[in-house]
Amino acid sequence: MKDKIIDLKELGKNVRKYRLEEQLTQEKLAGLTNLSIQYIGNIERGKTTASLETIMKICEALKITPNHLLISSSDITPNVLMEQISISLSNHTSKFHMHILKYIDFLEESDII
Repeated sequence: MKDKIIDLKELGKNVRKYRLEEQLTQEKLAGLTNLSIQYIGNIERGKTTASLETIMKICEALKITPNHLLISSSDITPNVLMEQISISLSNHTSKFHMHILKYIDFLEESDII
């Protein structure tokens, strides 16, 4: 059985969540931590590992403990959720956005949610 020490995707989601809660851009967080914007982005996307020193720098900048980043949390604020949706949609076409709007209308009309 292979042990997984850190779930990089979960770590990245948590970094993004707390960064947005502090109303920081990736650029601002990079400046506060002396890390590159690209590196912060890669961490948030779960594309790179972060050393303990890096995690501590991020925690200090975000005013949180390492547990906040390393332990999964299902609590998400509406503002963070909307920001994550916006980020996800920014990579798609207007045609895709129209499909999403139609699906939302369908869900509202059908009382599924």
